[in-house]
Amino acid sequence: MKRTSPAALLISLLTVVFTAQAQEQPATQECVEKNYLLAAGTEVVTRICGEHQTITAYIPANVSALSVQDIRKKGTAKEAYSAITNKNTILIASGGFFGFRSDGAEKPIGLIRSNGKRLVKLMEWDHGGILVSDRKGNVKIIPAQNRNQAGAWPDAVQSKPIIVHKGAIDIRKNPRDAEFNRVAIGYTLEGEMLVVGVFHSFSQASTLYDFAQTFNEIAESRGLKIHRAIALDGGAGAQIHIPSKGLLFGDSGRSYFPNAIRIDRLAEK
Repeated sequence: MKRTSPAALLISLLTVVFTAQAQEQPATQECVEKNYLLAAGTEVVTRICGEHQTITAYIPANVSALSVQDIRKKGTAKEAYSAITNKNTILIASGGFFGFRSDGAEKPIGLIRSNGKRLVKLMEWDHGGILVSDRKGNVKIIPAQNRNQAGAWPDAVQSKPIIVHKGAIDIRKNPRDAEFNRVAIGYTLEGEMLVVGVFHSFSQASTLYDFAQTFNEIAESRGLKIHRAIALDGGAGAQIHIPSKGLLFGDSGRSYFPNAIRIDRLAEK
């Protein structure tokens, strides 16, 4: 019987260990990125890396109108958003938050104005802001301390927090910040809009701080200085739909949808 030297035995053992470790290492995650050019020069980019999805929509200035759509229905996002889609719709995304009445029924919370009519009263939050629109192409995010200015705009949705201000992240890290699906909208002083959503198959896409970083990095990569960006409803409520391409991102299960923001191509564009 041939004897094995200690050195040869050690090499053999190390080979077995390294082989086992290599087999345990997951394969490098591949990302698939697709670009879509929509009406009025809108650009949509979808980036899918395994269970994670990042959706970006860039809307040029003066080509679209943002409106707040009152929904207040239970069902799937596809059902809720299909009912408010028209031939000029570029994008629909989640709107404000909801809570519960004393009888347990869901209700929208935070200011909602749609087409000049106040539907839900203002909440006296000390942070966050109000996304407002004149339905003619102009949008703005009014910070909480100036919230009374929102009454001058026909469409408004109150949400929180503001995550980007003047091209910089406007929130702090929070150890209790959990991972959820998230959506936010921002604008430049030139009138461009940027909508970003992050999604995960199990709704564990990103912490709020990391999402703010993602939003700002995407804006910077496009050469955009976002004046303000505000987070919209997250979790199961976080949704982005691109009807013209049949793209739906977000939880596909049943939920309560209080409202949504809809961006339509201006008729003359």
